[in-house]
Amino acid sequence: MSLWRRERVEGGGDLAFLGFEGAPSDTAVFPWREERHASTLDEPVPTTTVVAVRPWGTEVGLLVARVVLGVTAVFGGARTLFDLPRGHGDGTAHTQALLTGYGFRPVAELATALGWVQLVTGLLVAVGVFASFAGSALLAVALVALVVTLPAAWASGTVGPAELPLFAVALAAVVVLAGPGRISGDADRPWYRAQTAVGLTAAVIAVGSALTVLLAMRS
Repeated sequence: MSLWRRERVEGGGDLAFLGFEGAPSDTAVFPWREERHASTLDEPVPTTTVVAVRPWGTEVGLLVARVVLGVTAVFGGARTLFDLPRGHGDGTAHTQALLTGYGFRPVAELATALGWVQLVTGLLVAVGVFASFAGSALLAVALVALVVTLPAAWASGTVGPAELPLFAVALAAVVVLAGPGRISGDADRPWYRAQTAVGLTAAVIAVGSALTVLLAMRS
């Protein structure tokens, strides 16, 4: 099944081919020459505007991925910063103990930074505002978690220790690279129409941030 659906608008209407002006959100617009028409110097060739639109099932899938990632990050940040919800034993002290065990320094400052990153960027991802760049921060966190849990997974011969970070990396990468979709606060924004460039830039930022944390803040 194709990812795109083609919608033809005879005569081109008011759509502009190069700038996407007037095109529906998240579309690719290009001229389509009908084969049955002959081309001569005196006779213009009729064209049809083809608008490629992602099906709504894809948009709902992007919404689900974005909301799951964002809400999970928000709850993680709330636990790290405020021990909420209480009574689960995985709040600030637990986060600092994990960071200490994996060799990160300084622990208190990193735990606070991690909590706020999860809380703020998780909220932005959930509502779909600056989603790719906000998601890049969560992708960086997931990459760091994956790297530090890989030795335990390798030693045990199972994927268990790295399972959750691996799923987090995959989910964050979908949001970063594919974008927030049409059901989001980013829909119809200027940067929304340049998702390939935005997604790749955000992915590079995520990898660079993860490497910086691993190399500069881990003993």
